[in-house]
Amino acid sequence: MSDLAEPAVKQASAPKGETGVERFERIHAELRDRICLLTYPPGTVLSEVALAKEFDVSRTPIRRVLHKLEFMGLVEIKNGVGTIVSDIDLMTFKETYSLRMRLAELIGELSPGRITVEHLEEIDRLVERTKSLPRENFRDYARIANDLQTLLSDLTGSAPLREVIELFYFRVARIWFTYLSQLDWEDTVASQLAELSELRAALECNDMRAVGQARSVHLHRILTRIGRFIVEP
Repeated sequence: MSDLAEPAVKQASAPKGETGVERFERIHAELRDRICLLTYPPGTVLSEVALAKEFDVSRTPIRRVLHKLEFMGLVEIKNGVGTIVSDIDLMTFKETYSLRMRLAELIGELSPGRITVEHLEEIDRLVERTKSLPRENFRDYARIANDLQTLLSDLTGSAPLREVIELFYFRVARIWFTYLSQLDWEDTVASQLAELSELRAALECNDMRAVGQARSVHLHRILTRIGRFIVEP
């Protein structure tokens, strides 16, 4: 079990005029991504004191963030021990991905969000970032995948659906990242560019149903490619 006594990553100063809600979301997103990218591997003990110092806040907002991460299944809060990054759950990987495929199809059916020019511009930025990736830069590739999920969340008008989709995405993100290096790099990048192209075409046509279908198909591809590495218990 590794102990996080000091911040592993230097955090930038809080944006000027940041609200309490914005601060919470910023800290939560940062810690969530560190866990999903294995900056904090399973077994890491997260220190409330160190994190509060890093983010220049009291321990109260840090504690709220850690409780949300516990709800997501990313950490365990144990009395007398502290907050520990949870183990990776391989047993439910395939079932969770299958459920994610079904949930993706609902994006265009349950109160779909309004497509804006900003969404198209963000897709274009993700395309350029993917094309510019240095070979086998798996961490930056994973960040692109996380940012794409953020974009799709913004397009999901149903709050309950958005919450469930995000929950399952981040529960399996570490598993996906763990096996990413075992996949063919060119094929992985090409697959991501293909999804972004399909999503952009659907957004340009203002077709949220097609957005959900494209996402579902891509998730099936990932499950097919990574599923062979997962040994059933």
